[in-house]
Amino acid sequence: MIKAINILMMMCLSVPAFSQAAIFDGVIKTKIETSTQSGVVRFNVRNSRIGVRGDIGKYLSYRVQVELSNEGTFAPLDLHGTLKPTQNLSFLIGQQSIPFENQYIITPAEMMFANRAFVGKYFTPGTRDIGAVMQYRFHVGGFPMEGQAGIFNGGGINDPQWSKYPSFACRLIAGSMDGFRTTAKIYRFHDQEQLDLFFWGADIHYANNALRVEAEVMNRHSYTTGRDLFGTYIQGAYTIGLPNAGMFHSFTPAVRLDAMGYDVWSNNFDVKRITLGVNFGLTFIPYDSVFRIDYEHVSSKKGVVFPDFDNRDLHVADNKVTVELVVRF
Repeated sequence: MIKAINILMMMCLSVPAFSQAAIFDGVIKTKIETSTQSGVVRFNVRNSRIGVRGDIGKYLSYRVQVELSNEGTFAPLDLHGTLKPTQNLSFLIGQQSIPFENQYIITPAEMMFANRAFVGKYFTPGTRDIGAVMQYRFHVGGFPMEGQAGIFNGGGINDPQWSKYPSFACRLIAGSMDGFRTTAKIYRFHDQEQLDLFFWGADIHYANNALRVEAEVMNRHSYTTGRDLFGTYIQGAYTIGLPNAGMFHSFTPAVRLDAMGYDVWSNNFDVKRITLGVNFGLTFIPYDSVFRIDYEHVSSKKGVVFPDFDNRDLHVADNKVTVELVVRF
């Protein structure tokens, strides 16, 4: 932890000296969880992130972000530079998000609920890797589009391993987050343990000043076992302003249905969940900080074994009530 603090101090002191427009940001995500089945309670600081971004001249920018509470350890997240030869073309080189998962379901500061959807937590080996990504923005008939393609080591965060068969990902995005947006994507993953996976997915998103609705499907095929893991979710929220409510400036009820299972093309989903939540926007902290209460109801088939799902947490499949505070700065 002392090493982490020293790194953050160096960031704060050195970045303004060479950056034209350094922007610092961060998030603290802390919660209280209780299982309605077993009666146990857990306090958890799930995330505490801080980062900085900025431009160094017209053609070069950077992003650095670290996690201080990665299950008790310090973890570097985003460590990359961006080359911008033209206004529409950019190359991100370094450790970064793989262009496959949707940031709004995996990023702590953007999530609609306390816990991620199944497809954002249990499908990919990780959401970041070391590599290079090309992004190109264009228009088709006045409609905004973006193509993304990346190649990665396959080792995940902070693991610059040699790779004979690098991982790669491609994504095509149509639209924008303000209004209608849809994407189609693929991801091929290899690592030193000979894990060989192929993912495909598609999603749709719509948002206006009050309403937000999202849905996604994702499939993971293992070339080792020959099995497919399929997942999907649909979630939505509606924000109501509270101009005279003192501490809270908005009230947002939200609901999510998500499910996953092996070989669901010939069978039903193995695990299903419904999440009901209420989010209160805080007035005295900017950047959409929220206080929320969620209830999760999980149902699963007897005898179903998900290596990631069942073993990460003793009570992961329990019904839960979660009270969470998310502070963005």
